[in-house]
Amino acid sequence: MVKILFGLSVAIATPFDKKNKIELSEFRNHISYLLKYNIKSFTFFGTTGEGPSISLKEKIKSLEYLLSHELKTKQTYVSIIQSSYKTAKLEIENYNKLGIKNFLVSPPFFFKELHKDALESWFINLFNSISNQNSILLYNIPQITKIRIDAELIRRLQDQFSDNFVKGVKDSSGDIEQTNKFLKHNSIVTTVGDERLIAKVLKLGGDGSICGLSNIYPKEILYIIENKQENPSINKIVNKILNFPVVPAIKTLLYLKTNNKIWLNVRPPLIKSSNQIIDELKKII
Repeated sequence: MVKILFGLSVAIATPFDKKNKIELSEFRNHISYLLKYNIKSFTFFGTTGEGPSISLKEKIKSLEYLLSHELKTKQTYVSIIQSSYKTAKLEIENYNKLGIKNFLVSPPFFFKELHKDALESWFINLFNSISNQNSILLYNIPQITKIRIDAELIRRLQDQFSDNFVKGVKDSSGDIEQTNKFLKHNSIVTTVGDERLIAKVLKLGGDGSICGLSNIYPKEILYIIENKQENPSINKIVNKILNFPVVPAIKTLLYLKTNNKIWLNVRPPLIKSSNQIIDELKKII
């Protein structure tokens, strides 16, 4: 496989109205705004997008709507966050019907302390059951799943399924030593979620980022990627929001930038930022 720079994929936030319904018109407006910056792709329904709190029916309806407007299937990644590989298969097959073939797949997360062979078996069962025309990134976010994806697992899966199918990883561990292990393998497309690490990882041979702050600062994140140069202001913002529940904080920054209160809304089990947190975040916007 010839590696092409992955670039930036916005880990897109999901807008909800006061009744916890997805607000499709604001979803479209947000994507239209981001497309003005020549964003390469969007990753839907991951951590920032509150994917585990959204039903498959809602996801399909949202994507059908967005794909009927500016969004293109080639720009679309969808996060698959399931503990059942059969449910993951069902999700992927439904997205395939929309023409979507790019996926960010998290490990099964309910049962902890999995043996490495059991984890590999889960992915093998999933990948054997879906089309090999799909393109897969594995999602390493052990601080949430408590399951760590390592480079050896990805390489074994690539050997079995090809590196055109199992492309690589989104590493959201925030651990540069972990990221370096992925970077040692040229066949592994390595993207990071921590905005503070983007420039460093690209200099070491990384491929890009799937990150939440690009919802608010697309121009700045693109500059980091294109120039492999850190942005101290972005680093400061990341350090600040890590003091609060991260997803509500990112959506609060979106509210502060757009002045649209719909972005304050999050779906249970998350709760929206308090007035105190909003006031703290006003200082950095």
